[in-house]
Amino acid sequence: MKPTSPNLLLAELEPAALSKLEHRARRIEAHKGDVLQHPEGELQAVFFPETAVLSVAAGTSAGESVDVTLVGSEGVFGAFEACGSQRVFSRLAVHLPGNVLRVPASAYRELFDQSPALRNAVHRYVELLLIEARQFVACNALHSVENRLARALLDTNDRSGTPLLMVTQDALAQLLGVQRTTIAAAVSTLQRAGLIRSGRGALELLDLPGLEQAACSCRESLSIARRGIWTSARQACEA
Repeated sequence: MKPTSPNLLLAELEPAALSKLEHRARRIEAHKGDVLQHPEGELQAVFFPETAVLSVAAGTSAGESVDVTLVGSEGVFGAFEACGSQRVFSRLAVHLPGNVLRVPASAYRELFDQSPALRNAVHRYVELLLIEARQFVACNALHSVENRLARALLDTNDRSGTPLLMVTQDALAQLLGVQRTTIAAAVSTLQRAGLIRSGRGALELLDLPGLEQAACSCRESLSIARRGIWTSARQACEA
């Protein structure tokens, strides 16, 4: 039977390459709030989420920080740095608990050199991250917090595979870059509409079609981009 992986990037690998990587990797059970990588340090490992959802935070010299993206089973953290400066300037933490495959940076670099499938998958993922970064700049400027929150909840549901999200309002405020009181008001609006149910340390998504209607148009724009990138038959350029 062909080996496979719950991580979509690793699922693209040649069977021999995947077996080699998993032999040198360590599967860890990541708990909510765990910090897997501190900023301004040397990259020791590349992280491939399997069932966990990770958050990447950017900070300032004044000590402020905000989550800039989530990484689930569709992605990876550290793949670019491992083949570049091998330095990290973002914090990687666990947004939702689950399993993560931790691959030593040296093992990842070796596999990256040997596997055309991995290079192609990572290239597509980088392309998608650039599109997301540009889209989120527009989203923050153009769309209401309620619309952005609906999109963020649906995106998290896509990555976690469950409508019960063990996430706090503080974490959502960090994710959207707004005050907690602003998130509390947005959560209240969606709850009154019957779209979600808020509890202590958790949110339950009650009406996914309704949330799709409430979400900003960036969700559809990014969905179109993802389909275009992942279904493309073109191969990445060789380094």
